[in-house]
Amino acid sequence: MSEALTDNETVPRDEIVRLSANFIDDAQKREQVLAIFAFIELLRDVPARVSEPLLGDIRYTWWLEAIEEIAAGGKVRYHPLSAALEPLIREHGLDAEAFREAIEAHRVLLDGKLSMRDALNVADQGIVVLIRQAAQLLDAEADLDTLAAPARFQALAALKAARLLKAEEAGEVEYRHLYREARAALKRVPTALLPLVLPSALAGDAWFGRTRGAFSVRARLLWAFVSGRI
Repeated sequence: MSEALTDNETVPRDEIVRLSANFIDDAQKREQVLAIFAFIELLRDVPARVSEPLLGDIRYTWWLEAIEEIAAGGKVRYHPLSAALEPLIREHGLDAEAFREAIEAHRVLLDGKLSMRDALNVADQGIVVLIRQAAQLLDAEADLDTLAAPARFQALAALKAARLLKAEEAGEVEYRHLYREARAALKRVPTALLPLVLPSALAGDAWFGRTRGAFSVRARLLWAFVSGRI
């Protein structure tokens, strides 16, 4: 997966996610969506950033308490992302419980490489749930159920690319099943929500460790946005 380092902690490092967000016309909404994806990335990367599981558990607890502080309406411990998420929950009505659930769902990453069953739980309860929250910012009236399959596909591919899945449970058979579900569902995703799941168009590259050139990545994302197909 193509990544570029950034010093802005409210923007994901994943270049494909950033390029996908460029299809959001409203600059403020684009920044808000990117902050949610940066939070998803942060939760996923905790195991790689700590030397032992206990330290990872402390980090997840820190974020759980930060979200609880946001929900309570009082003073919130500072981090660029906590500052970015605070108005999304307090002013834009996003569900603090969804963020709490996402944090708890990621704790299993500290136990070692995931079975496909556990990975599906992380994807659905830890990532898809937050992508649905991002969707509320773009079109609160849209059918959010259409996002589930493509969001799950790109989430699992990102987990595999991060070497968090057991290789024997994340092979070509599993890929084909996820791909078929995502491809069928993407056709029904409202245009306003497509930027949230455009990374699914390149999930195959992440799954199999392939690398594309910059032009190919951009062309693939544009084609998926215009056609609604992966």
